[in-house]
Amino acid sequence: MTKVEQDMEQKSNRRRRNEIGATVLEWALIAAVVVVAASAFAAVIFRIVEDKGASLEACANQPAGSECAR
Repeated sequence: MTKVEQDMEQKSNRRRRNEIGATVLEWALIAAVVVVAASAFAAVIFRIVEDKGASLEACANQPAGSECAR
């Protein structure tokens, strides 16, 4: 193998390693976005359930036939 061929192969290998590093970074960013989106979604669902639970608890303490029983 000539010096020129060796140099070209080394450059190609370096470029491939850089691409692999970029791919890992891209997947890490995608995973981070998914985690943030899932956390936001879970927070919204938690808030809805918490509000509904508080409403049910407040109505459970009212006598039968009151406004909440309907």
